[in-house]
Amino acid sequence: MKLTRVQKFSLAFFIFSLLPAYLLAHWRFEENLAMVTDKFAREQTLHLSTDKLLINCERNEKNEPAAYSANHQICAQGAQEHALTSQAMDALAREKIRNDADWYWNFLWTVLICNLFGLAAYRGSLFITRSET
Repeated sequence: MKLTRVQKFSLAFFIFSLLPAYLLAHWRFEENLAMVTDKFAREQTLHLSTDKLLINCERNEKNEPAAYSANHQICAQGAQEHALTSQAMDALAREKIRNDADWYWNFLWTVLICNLFGLAAYRGSLFITRSET
């Protein structure tokens, strides 16, 4: 099978478009991963803090079993915040997993767009050269 000059050029353009697509997809992956990791670390810190609060609440509850005291209200809010941080950490863990799949989509879209721009430039140059003659 013999390729024409245009086919060889198109194949070379496609192959060279893979590198920028890889770099762009990897850059977006790293940025998203850094953002998710940073959020996860903050949520984990808050989760550990509320965990300590709940441990202290259990200890204080044994000493003072007042159901409507300020301590009880703080403990109830701490338990609610503990549950919310747990849910947020689960969502961020799912986001990390989704980020892996997004890398492939970003790569494919970048290759497609880059090659469509190349095709448009080729068609534009054909149009210009034909209109000049």
